Amino acid sequence: MSVGGQFRRIGEIGVALALWRSLFWIFLRPKRILIFVLGFILFVVFIVVLTDTTNKKHFVNVEELILLDKPFGQAFKTLEMNDSLIFLKEMGDNWAMVLVGDDTLYFDNKYDYTMSSRKIETTPFTLEKALKNQIVKLNHPDGYFDAYPRMLKNGDEITIIDYSVDKREIKFKVETSSFLYLSIDFVTIDWVNLKERYPRVDFGPF
Repeated sequence: MSVGGQFRRIGEIGVALALWRSLFWIFLRPKRILIFVLGFILFVVFIVVLTDTTNKKHFVNVEELILLDKPFGQAFKTLEMNDSLIFLKEMGDNWAMVLVGDDTLYFDNKYDYTMSSRKIETTPFTLEKALKNQIVKLNHPDGYFDAYPRMLKNGDEITIIDYSVDKREIKFKVETSSFLYLSIDFVTIDWVNLKERYPRVDFGPF
């Protein structure tokens, strides 16, 4: 075994021993067991409360959302992107109950693969979401970009994974590369098409 492998093995053994010592320390006294169990229960309750979005304001994250008077019922109201509503509860077969004004309405909340988005979310549909999964073309001032293991040239297509407004950077991958970052000024984006598709999104200076 190499020296590096020996150190790694020693580290694994040390972590395992530390975990066993922690467990023995907890379970040797009933008071510690009680504190541990109560702490675990409080942690689970905290996570559930933190992730529970019922009775909270949501925003439409698709181009339009048709709300029915009941599951499988008649269309009652249509909301557009970034209109708000209150999410009441998730129902069987992905149906959702929501509140719009004084009306309790329903819609099929299956994931929208065409938009690569949930139909309603706790945040509005923003520029970052609009750019996600968009295919753009490299337009680097050097004429190329080293996206190891590939070398990209201007005109090559890139799929945006994420976008940072603060850094003005897109995040992407090329084949087996790690995550790569590039200024949004170094790619060509069809802004006209995006603005036509998402007229209720604030594109800022673009």
